[in-house]
Parts: sequence; C-alpha cells; structure tokens
Amino acid sequence: MKNIRQLRELMQESSLPSLVVVPGPNMSYLTGSKFHLSERPVVLVIEQNKCTFILPELESAKILNLDVDCITYNDKDGPVKAFNKFAKDNSFSTIGIESRTIRHLELDLLQTTGITTNFVDAIDIFAQLRMSKSEEEKEFMIKAVEIAQKSLESILHKIKPGVTEKQFASDLVIELLRNGSDSELPFSPIVASGFNAANPHHFPIDKEFEKGDLIIIDWGANYEGYFSDITRTFAIGNIDSRLQSAYSAVKNANLAARELAKSGVQAGLVDSAARNVIDEAGFGEYFTHRTGHGLGLEIHEEPYIKPDNDFVLESGMTFTIEPGIYIPNLGGIRIEDDIYLEDDRALSLTTLSRELQFL
Repeated sequence: MKNIRQLRELMQESSLPSLVVVPGPNMSYLTGSKFHLSERPVVLVIEQNKCTFILPELESAKILNLDVDCITYNDKDGPVKAFNKFAKDNSFSTIGIESRTIRHLELDLLQTTGITTNFVDAIDIFAQLRMSKSEEEKEFMIKAVEIAQKSLESILHKIKPGVTEKQFASDLVIELLRNGSDSELPFSPIVASGFNAANPHHFPIDKEFEKGDLIIIDWGANYEGYFSDITRTFAIGNIDSRLQSAYSAVKNANLAARELAKSGVQAGLVDSAARNVIDEAGFGEYFTHRTGHGLGLEIHEEPYIKPDNDFVLESGMTFTIEPGIYIPNLGGIRIEDDIYLEDDRALSLTTLSRELQFL
C-alpha cells in the first residue's frame, strides 16, 4: 500500500504516532476499498508498524487482500466489544483525525474505550498526500471530464422554452450514467434559469425555461472515484444587455486566472487575477465566492483559489477556475473549467467552448 507508506512519512514529520481514518475519500485513497458512513462504524487505525481495521463482519470481505490486522463485530454484540479488544493492547497519547469526516460516534468509541483522549486535526497531512495527482489519477480525471462533456452535449437541444429545470437535470443525470459515470455522482446537477441563476447553488425546481433566460448548468461525472466539475452558461434568445456585459467579464476573468496559474504562483494571486477583471468591469459586488477549489476524490478539496491565500501552487495539482457574477432579480453567469497544473501552464481538462451559446 504505497499511499500508506507516504502517509507514514508525513506522520513522522508531524510527530504523529497514530491516525484514525473513517469511510470516505481518504480511506479509499489509502486502501482501494470503499465503505459508507453508517450506524455500523468502520475505522482504520494507522501506526508506523501496523494498520488495524475495526469493522462489521459483513464488511470484512472488502479487506481480505490487504496487509492489515482486523477486528470485527456482529450486529448482536455491536462495536464496543471490538473497540475494547483493540484498546487492551493499544493506547495512544494522541491520535490524528479527519475533522471534516469523523463523527461523534467514532470519537466517543475511541475515548470511552481508553484508546485515546486527545485528538489533533490531521486534514493538512491528507491534503499534502493527495494534492499532487499521479499520471493515473490525471487520466481518471480526464475521463470524468469527457463523460460530463459528452453527456451535456447530447441533450443541449432540450434547452428550449417550456422545459423545466428539473426535467433537464433529470435528463442530464441519465446521460451521465449512460455515458459511463460511476453511479455516485459528485453532486446533483445545478440547473438555474432566469432569476434563479443569481443563486450560485440553486436546486432545480419546476420553473420552465423562457426566452431571454440565461441558464447556468453546473454538473460533473465520477470515474473510478475521481470527479469532474464543470459549469457553462447558455442563453435562450436575446438577453438583457447588462447580462451580455457580465458574461464578457466572466469569460475574461476565467482567461486571466488560467493564464496566471502555474507552478510557483500563490493561489490568492490567481483569485485576484479573476477578481480584478470583474471589479474593473463594474460587477465586483456580484462575484460572491472564491475563484476555485481543488478537485479529485472530493468535489471540494485543497488547494483553494481564494483571496489572500499564500499557498504556492505546484505541478500536478488539480483545481477549478470558476469566476461568476450573480445579479439579484436579473440572472447569473459562471464559467468553470477543470485545471491540471503543469510546470509552466494551466492545462484545461475542460474543452467545451466558453463563448456564450444562444439556443
């Protein structure tokens, strides 16, 4: 398990003797096995000399080929007995945890059985481990982009007056699965038309598309656990002149950020490149979120392309560039690309046109 060896090196550098992982992207990354958070806790305790799974009997087949110790429990006895068994020979002054993922359920079992009473946040260690993508990971993400793009292109003809946001979102999900996305999508597609497009994270409703609408579509695919996350904005017929100007500003902001992004550049400067374009166009107050976020096994992960972030980008990192303008009671625009960072440039994995398409 190569990724666990790398994790142990980072644990040593942080003087962290042990670390607990629960179901989620980090467990998948480290073991290649997929579990779900449920009422039956699953934990992987990682030390320098061994790894131990504590999990339900019914899940034990997933780890048969892994070089790990294993303590199981059944539904009759529940997990406490298994955690007590591990605690007999293992007690730690400190355990690293995934603060965004672990629940009170797991924390309580670790404390009440005496395994530890002191937790430290280890999310920075996992960020270091996963931010730079291997060639295989890059290829998985390229495939996820290809699936997403093909799926949207196959149903663009359905963007017309009378079709509802919900109908289009449903058709898009079907196409994503038909074209090869894993069934666990990165997120439910955002389809936001007209005034609804002024809400960056709008949930599709039964509103019908109308002439004069701008329509934001934010969607993605999952391939081998790796995500794509793309946004394009479309027009039905003629649109308000202010929205035309705003679209040009967003397109230029996207370009400015992509041109600046390269190895050795601070993430905050990439955000500023996009934000300055939108400010100068007079729409600064309507750009209400960061310019981008890391992408991979999670839809939002490090690095974050946000104001004043002095984190230095490195080759192999993947993230989005997604400036947007959202004007209440008028509409919104977002153009989002998935970026793979090479030494001297930002390679856009997304290849869809950024020009405004009138449908």
